[in-house]
Amino acid sequence: MLLPIRQRRIEPDITVVDLAGWLALGRESRRMETLLADLVRKGELRVIFDMTRVDALDSLRIGLVALAAGKLKSSGGRLVVAAPEGRVRQLLTTAPATATVTVRPTVLKAADAFGPPPPLEAA
Repeated sequence: MLLPIRQRRIEPDITVVDLAGWLALGRESRRMETLLADLVRKGELRVIFDMTRVDALDSLRIGLVALAAGKLKSSGGRLVVAAPEGRVRQLLTTAPATATVTVRPTVLKAADAFGPPPPLEAA
């Protein structure tokens, strides 16, 4: 069964990628990599991975989170992960690969971690 992956927006400029279930090897990895590449291509650089409904996480997915954070950072963006207390959050906050990834307990707190939206450029 494929991992449900949905996108939604927190206006004006935050993209939330909703994940649920068991995040492990397989087509989900390729789907997430493609999704991330599409976000960067479209200039959507303030991204939250909502992992509040992820039941478990393997080491490859921890690496994928770190890769996503690095890709966004190199493109001028940022990844924040929403993960409540529990095993997934513990893995994300203790793994060396994700040491630079910001993790917050809820999507709203993750959105707050970005601070105010950047000012609009003058035309």
